[in-house]
Parts: sequence; structure tokens; C-alpha cells
Amino acid sequence: MLAAAGCAPAVHLPPAEVGLPPAFERPPAPASAPAGEALALDRWWEQFGDAQLTSLIATALERSTTARLAYARMAEARATRSQARAATLPSGSLTGTATEQGSGRLWGTGVDQDPNASFQGTFYPSWEIDLFGRLAATRTRADLDYRSSALDFYGTRLALAGDVAAGLFQARYLAVQLDNARETLRIASELAATGELGLARGLTSGQDAARLRADRASGEAEVVRLEGELRAAKRSLLILIGEPTAATDTLAIEPTLSPPPALPAATPGLILTRRPDVRGAEADLAAAAQTVKIDRLALFPRLTLQPGLGLTAAAGGGTGLWSLAAGLPVPILDRARLLAALRISEARGRQAVITYERTVQTAFGEAENALTRVEAGTRRVGQLDQAARQSRYAFDAARRGYAAGLTDLTTLLQSERTWQQNRATLDAGRFALLSDTVTAIRALGGGWDPQADLGPDAVLPPPVPASTVDPTKAP
Repeated sequence: MLAAAGCAPAVHLPPAEVGLPPAFERPPAPASAPAGEALALDRWWEQFGDAQLTSLIATALERSTTARLAYARMAEARATRSQARAATLPSGSLTGTATEQGSGRLWGTGVDQDPNASFQGTFYPSWEIDLFGRLAATRTRADLDYRSSALDFYGTRLALAGDVAAGLFQARYLAVQLDNARETLRIASELAATGELGLARGLTSGQDAARLRADRASGEAEVVRLEGELRAAKRSLLILIGEPTAATDTLAIEPTLSPPPALPAATPGLILTRRPDVRGAEADLAAAAQTVKIDRLALFPRLTLQPGLGLTAAAGGGTGLWSLAAGLPVPILDRARLLAALRISEARGRQAVITYERTVQTAFGEAENALTRVEAGTRRVGQLDQAARQSRYAFDAARRGYAAGLTDLTTLLQSERTWQQNRATLDAGRFALLSDTVTAIRALGGGWDPQADLGPDAVLPPPVPASTVDPTKAP
């Protein structure tokens, strides 16, 4: 029977193909590019030199529902690991009983007996001897499953920090657009007033005056739209950081888009050690391999020891009984079912190999694309800044010429629209560069310490309980 059960088929998962190039395809930086200090990826938001960004991310990591849910899932993963490991330990219950026994006359004649008491205790544990390593593999799989959950925890916090930064930069971009729209409205109002004065004095046609009034009305409508968009962006950001009921006026948004710090020099191999999703997929692959091993060892015999001890005490004395039993179940009739389970785990293991390969490939593509966009965006912003300054100079000259009667209205309006378009394109480029930088940081695995303790006794940053959060407090 031992020989028959031991003839389990050997199962080997194929190795994952994760060959990466030695470097990303990055064009050489222009000679005129400033050589700024590269940011540190672990707590990248502090490298922006932005107190509001740092405060919002710290608040989100403590109070947001995303952070609290990730912490609760982490606590569940710890308990699940403990449960899985405990299932491999000896089991058994200590049982004790106490009996009071006696008799009395209910009717007729009879003999009364004095009551007597008896006590009994039994302890029958069961202990499986790990002959072939099945229990050790079960404990290893439990550790790997927990490690994957721990990496998911840090990955969630990484994504949350990036979402907060993206939300803040989006709100600032809207604030910049609103500030520009108000300036455009002020200029349009001045031009409309000039047109009304010229029309009254017969110096301007009614058509020109109407065009200027139409521009003023369009400017007013744009201001109203952007005010609503900015208020909505504030509310979304407050919800994200865990302050859902705070007034939007408590969140001050400055109309500024500061340039981001330079990204560190990175190689494709960095994503294998820094990205939580890649390391989590690697842990899932290792856990799948352990599952295959466990299902294969289920075809082998199991040696179980079952010692026992029973004690009985009564008025007349006491007795004790001990026993020692051993069991060796061999799966004979269950072999077909166990082989089917082994084939299932083998198929899932191959899926885990492919999933790991896909995760690595996706991470590599995201990192390289993000770095490419950041470098292109950096060069583009410099060119757009020059275009915006030159178009503003041309508009100021046309405005002076129109006031002096040397430039017609059509030329003035064309110059103004060119300047506004270049300014809007520059602001959009600055916002895109900030967003692409955050995306690149996330793609490189920034936002956590890859050397952090992922063990079951690691001290995790706990979130603030919901009951202690003051929703009226401004972040």
C-alpha cells in the first residue's frame, strides 16, 4: 500500500520568463536641462517641497476609508495565517464531567439511597507526524498568502498617495484656469467698456461693440463653469482624504503649478524589487507551487498518533486509563479524486506563472511609458513657456496699438486669442507633467519602503478609527 500510494506523479511548474532589458529606452537629456536632485521614492511626496501635499497624503493614509479598509483586510490576513498554521498543530480537547447520583421514594415502598458523586476527565489528542513535509508546505503556503496580502496593503497605500496627489494637482489646475478666466473676463470687460465708449462717440461700429460684449458674456460663463468644477474637485479630494463632510471652503487651493522634482535614474530591474504588485504576484506564484506540493503529498500515507488519558474518581476510589494508538491511513479509493485535485492545482500554478509574467511585462511597459512622457513633457513645457511669453508680448503690443488707434479690433482679438491659447496650452502642459511624474513614481513602486518588515508581527501604520475623526476639521 505504501508503494502504491507513493507512486504520485511528479509535477513541475514551468519557470517564469521575466527577462528585462538592462535599461529603459530614454532619450539623452538636452545639454541645457538643469541637473536637479532626484527625489527619493520611499516618501516621494515630501520631496516636492509642498506642505499641503504632504499634509493631505498623511491625512489620507490615516483617515480615509481606503486606508482603513486595507488595514482591516490586513488584520483578516493575519488571522487567516494563524488559523492555517494552527491547523497543522496537534489537536484535542480536555473533557471533564461531574455526576451526582441518588434515589428516593416517589410512591409505594422502597429503599432510599444516599447520593454519591463521581468525576471523570479525559484527554485524547491527535498528532499527525509530518513524514513527507505536507504540514510544513501548508505552513509555508500560509506565510506566502499572508505576504501577498501584506504587499496588497502597501500597494493600496501607494495608490492612495498617488490619487491624492493627482486630485490636488487637478484642483490646482482648475484654480489656475479659473484665475486665467477671471483675468480674461477683466480684459474683456475693459475692452467692452472701451467699445461702448467708442460707439457712443461714433468711433466704433455697432458690430465691434457687439463682438466685445459677446466676449465678455462668454468670459462670465467660463468663470461660472470653472467655479463649479473647482468646488466639485475640492469635494472629491475631501472624500478621498477622509474628510467627506468638511466644507469645501476649508480646503484652500492655490492657483499654482510648480515644477516637479527630477526622477531618479532607474533600471527595469528596479520594478522587480519595488513594485508591490510584482512582488505580490511572485508570492502568489510561490504559494501556487506549494499548493501543488500539498496536493501531491495528499497521495501519500499519513501517520497519526492518538494518545489518550482518562481519570475517574468516585466515593469508593478512582481509576485511571491510558492508551496510545497510531493510525496510518492510505488513500486508495480516494486516489482518483486526489489526482483530479492535483491536476487542478497544477493548472492554477501554470496560470500563476503566466500571471507573474504578465504583471512584470505590464509593470515594465507602464514604467517606460511614464518615464518617456515625463521626459517629453519636460522639454515641451520649456517650449510652451517661450511661446506663451512671446504671444503675451504680441498681445500687449496690439492692445497698446488699439488704444492709440493704430491697430484694428480684429488684430487685437486675434492676438488675445493666440495668447490665451498658448497660456492654456502651457498650463495644461504643466499639469500633465505633474500628473505624469506621479504616474512614473507609482510605476517605479514609489510610496513605500521595499525593505519594510512583511512578517506577521510587523508593526503596521494603523489608521485613525472613524469614531475619532472630526469631520469639521480642515485638513
